[in-house]
Amino acid sequence: MAMDFARRRITFPAHAGSPQDVDVEVSFPLPVSRAETVINGFNIGFTGSDHELFRHEVNTAVRGIDGNVVTVRAVFSLRDSSGTFDDSYDGFIDVVVIAELRGEMEQGGA
Repeated sequence: MAMDFARRRITFPAHAGSPQDVDVEVSFPLPVSRAETVINGFNIGFTGSDHELFRHEVNTAVRGIDGNVVTVRAVFSLRDSSGTFDDSYDGFIDVVVIAELRGEMEQGGA
């Protein structure tokens, strides 16, 4: 059993009106049996103006595994105390995908 990891920066453009989420595919050199994500860092802020922060969400999770491809769901949101997502925000999440790979011997059943 081999372990591998991949780093990805997921960029979120300026947006207002709702939380943002995106699915990102990460490929590995061998089929993946298990995977997990960790956040390595993030940057989030209001675009073009300054507001007091009320609520933010930055998270990632494995959505699925298909052969050697891991699909990662990233969720990103920021709002002030108005109670709505009426102010534009942007930023990025740096995510690390840790994968357990099935080696060639395991694939062949030996």
